Amino acid sequence: MTNLVIIEDEEPAGHYLRDLVQQIIPQAKVLAILESVEQSVAWLTSHPAPDLIFLDVQLGDGTCFDIFEHTSVQSPVIFTTAHDEYAINAFRLNSVDYLLKPIKPTALHRSLDKFLHTKGENLKEKVKSLEDIIHGQLLHKKPVRRNFLVPYRDKLIPIRDDEFAWFTIRNGVVEGTLSDARNYALDKPLEELDNMLDPNRFFRANRQFIVARDSIREIEFYFNGRLLIRVSPASPQPILISKERVPTFKSWFEEN
Repeated sequence: MTNLVIIEDEEPAGHYLRDLVQQIIPQAKVLAILESVEQSVAWLTSHPAPDLIFLDVQLGDGTCFDIFEHTSVQSPVIFTTAHDEYAINAFRLNSVDYLLKPIKPTALHRSLDKFLHTKGENLKEKVKSLEDIIHGQLLHKKPVRRNFLVPYRDKLIPIRDDEFAWFTIRNGVVEGTLSDARNYALDKPLEELDNMLDPNRFFRANRQFIVARDSIREIEFYFNGRLLIRVSPASPQPILISKERVPTFKSWFEEN
């Protein structure tokens, strides 16, 4: 039996999630549906750790980060959030998973499969890593970068993030190409751009390219299980997704 707790400040959403979970894992037992930081801290400090926690980021009396400030969470966490400005990449790397609202049954099924397959594996290390991230980067709820000032000759050009079609590195220089095909050299490494761009809008295709969803025109099957991405404006080199990255790319493209 899998014991779990749902922390969700909207009662209908909490009951909806409970029903979905029990459809997917009939033997799952929902120990509690908690609606606030105060309730959550009180429950977690007075009960044994559940096998899994579904944790909404925004609660009526604060955020999930406040819970971690007041008690030590010893359970794997699946975050649920309607706010993509939070550090989604950190959620991906340091929790079981995250779910964007409204929660889709297929997405929940995948998250629960991931939990069941990793259950018990290096839990202490995962929890410690999660706490480190939450007390650092996530605690400050750093937003994604929406506006850029790009140096060009003797001026700075203001550019919105949604104007970029793709980024690449050529001859050691990072370049950003706009949807109208204008091209600018940037003063930031590709890795830094990857960390500050909206992960729902941009995808790190490989070491050389970051692509915007709106720029993708065709996706072709390529050799050895890879994908070839065709963008507009056209890129100077083929944009390839490795076989290992294909599932992540498909999930990103279909669900965001």
